[in-house]
Amino acid sequence: MDKRYQVFISSTFVDLTEERREVMQALLEMDCMPSGMELFPAANEDQWTLIKGVIEQSDYYLVILGGRYGSMTAEGISYTEKEYDYAVARGIPVMGFVVADPEGIPVKKTDKNEAAARKLDDFRAKVQTRMTKDWRDGPDLAGKVVLGLTHLIKKHPRPGWVRGNEAMTPETKVKIAELEAKIAQFEKKEIETDATTASQIDKAFAHGSEHTDILLKHKGFRSYQAEEEDGLLNYTWDEIFEVLGPFMIDEAPEPALRQTFDNHMLNDIQNASDDEGWETRWSRESAEITDRSWGAILVQLRALKLITNGTKKRTASDKAVYWKLTPAGDDYLVTLRAVPSEAIQKLD
Repeated sequence: MDKRYQVFISSTFVDLTEERREVMQALLEMDCMPSGMELFPAANEDQWTLIKGVIEQSDYYLVILGGRYGSMTAEGISYTEKEYDYAVARGIPVMGFVVADPEGIPVKKTDKNEAAARKLDDFRAKVQTRMTKDWRDGPDLAGKVVLGLTHLIKKHPRPGWVRGNEAMTPETKVKIAELEAKIAQFEKKEIETDATTASQIDKAFAHGSEHTDILLKHKGFRSYQAEEEDGLLNYTWDEIFEVLGPFMIDEAPEPALRQTFDNHMLNDIQNASDDEGWETRWSRESAEITDRSWGAILVQLRALKLITNGTKKRTASDKAVYWKLTPAGDDYLVTLRAVPSEAIQKLD
């Protein structure tokens, strides 16, 4: 797999501009991804959070020391040293590159402040306790970075970055296949458990020939004028279940079930006798169950253990709630709707 490593370059900036350019070019030629202060605006505390995040995402950390200690934080430590300490604390492989001849650095590229110079000496000594290389100029530094980083990669392998289409290794594919097999086993076990569940409804709740009132709105048009009236129809729970149950043998979306019941109520209204009080002179009629009554039907059928939520996978755009029969609901529907044998009917 072709990996690319992110390499954080830490140093003072103004005095090492050319050297940093040489190093970044060398890293790019190694197919590495250099990162460093070029990515950030002027140093401040808010920016430190961003810098920490980039260091954490880096595979390797390189620090380049020249003749300046650099701008300091409120704690009196330079940002370069603060970055170095953070990389070490995070366990990121580090390598230092220290100028070979500090005395030969032009005065304009050194600290005039004696306190800063002492801090630089201390920092240089700290860096030299780990893997370091001396450098003399930009090209020499770039060459030593290539050699040093190559050694660092061999000695301390890191995750690196890969293209998305190359990230799926054979090992990962095997693990995914194993997980999919386990999921299939759990799903099969769940189905088998459901299938062996006792097919009994909970008769502690109203059911069968017990009645319930269903509130609805009856709508239509008369002389092109929209009209509507509130009313109710009375059904037994068996009648309600006989209407809805067959559509939930598989799984059905709730809006479709509700429309099915609306159509059933409209048919009952249109076939009702005149003395039942429904308006009969409308055109383009419809019936709509109220939210309250529809919710009551769903709650009751669930309480009776006749229906449960659907479990099939849907597309992300499908926001509907799906319902299906439980084993108890399926058995109960068969007793309601199945036609007995003529031979048995004759015996009866």
